[in-house]
Amino acid sequence: MISNCCILALALFWSCKSSSNVAPIENQKDDDPATVVVAAISDLVAEETSKKNELILSWINPPGTVSVVLSYTEEGTDVEHIVTPHIRVDGASRSSYVLKLPRYAAYKITAVAMDNYGRKSEASTITATPSEEDSYEIIENKLPIADPYVLYHGGKYYAYGTRVNGFEVYTSEDLKHWKRGEHLALSPENSWGDRWFWAPEVYYVESKNRFYMFYSVDEHICVATSNRPEGPFIQQEKKPVVSEKAIDTHFYIDEDGKPYLYYVRFTGGNVIWVAEMNDDLRSIKPETLTECIRAQDPWERKQGTIAEGPSVLKRGDTYYLMYSANHFESKDYAVGYATATSPRGPWKKYEGNPILRRDMPTASGLVGTGHGAPFVMSDGGFKYIYHAHANENSVGPRTSYINDMEFSADGVIRIFGQAIHPVVVK
Repeated sequence: MISNCCILALALFWSCKSSSNVAPIENQKDDDPATVVVAAISDLVAEETSKKNELILSWINPPGTVSVVLSYTEEGTDVEHIVTPHIRVDGASRSSYVLKLPRYAAYKITAVAMDNYGRKSEASTITATPSEEDSYEIIENKLPIADPYVLYHGGKYYAYGTRVNGFEVYTSEDLKHWKRGEHLALSPENSWGDRWFWAPEVYYVESKNRFYMFYSVDEHICVATSNRPEGPFIQQEKKPVVSEKAIDTHFYIDEDGKPYLYYVRFTGGNVIWVAEMNDDLRSIKPETLTECIRAQDPWERKQGTIAEGPSVLKRGDTYYLMYSANHFESKDYAVGYATATSPRGPWKKYEGNPILRRDMPTASGLVGTGHGAPFVMSDGGFKYIYHAHANENSVGPRTSYINDMEFSADGVIRIFGQAIHPVVVK
């Protein structure tokens, strides 16, 4: 009796063990992840933004979606560009993405949903075209600064100039549309002097990892620093760089690392001088003071004996000193330049001066064109920013304009082209 029971128990044990190792039925698909179909995203929409060549995409994610793969193909081509392999969804029912496109054209845009197993949906595709031009709300149809200066840094242009007590900062990505900073780049309380804030210029000094603003206040020259081009700039030691009256600073570091400060002294009119700076970049070496440019030629003496607004740059072995001449209130305020083989001169004026004045095609009807500065663009080329009078009958308020600038094969500076009339936008 016991023997038969043992035999029956063993038979049942081996029978159960065998059944647990039976292979799955080939046609059983409910438990096979590879056969589950991920639903496609829906309601894929592309809309223009205020930026040219940009679209904002939005769509509804199917349940279980963890990421989305976006791609685009320009119509007329067969090259597909993957925007990013995985745009995380993280359970959101609706998602969006700002798509920056290389240029203005019609595009086929494709979106594919992906679940946690890496399984992809069928593609959802639409065709869309971005805006051809940026769209801005213009709040002022001019760039309302005089004695303008532009710094290009970190992919953005920064403009500073004479307008208020202290200095504003304007930023732009295209040189046409500028946004005014919410706060002053330099406030009077952060500076020596409390009136006549003129002609700021801002430089990034890599060795100091700081931005330096050189400027005039109460007819003295000062310097303030910041860790950002927007400021706030603060004058650490509230006193002028030199004790005498002076205006219109320009800072230049030569290839050998020596720093120089060009500025206007009142020595028989407005005369441009240069001095080597000490390493603190807050003081000069008085023994190195050297005269550079004074107003002597007929075009420079239409009104007053004034040479001012210096800017220095180097091409090859030649130093160029650009400057303005005549009183700023003169309709014949104009720009010329001189060359030298040393940052301290002696300087030889270009025989074709002036290179910018109201009677030249470049001025395009403007009067009182001057006190500008060359600046380097994102592509390494040059442009020149300068101010002009409000109109034929009124000097102020002065506003700024921008023209192309180049060096010819024989080393001549040329300011040319249609002037950009910047505007201030919201």
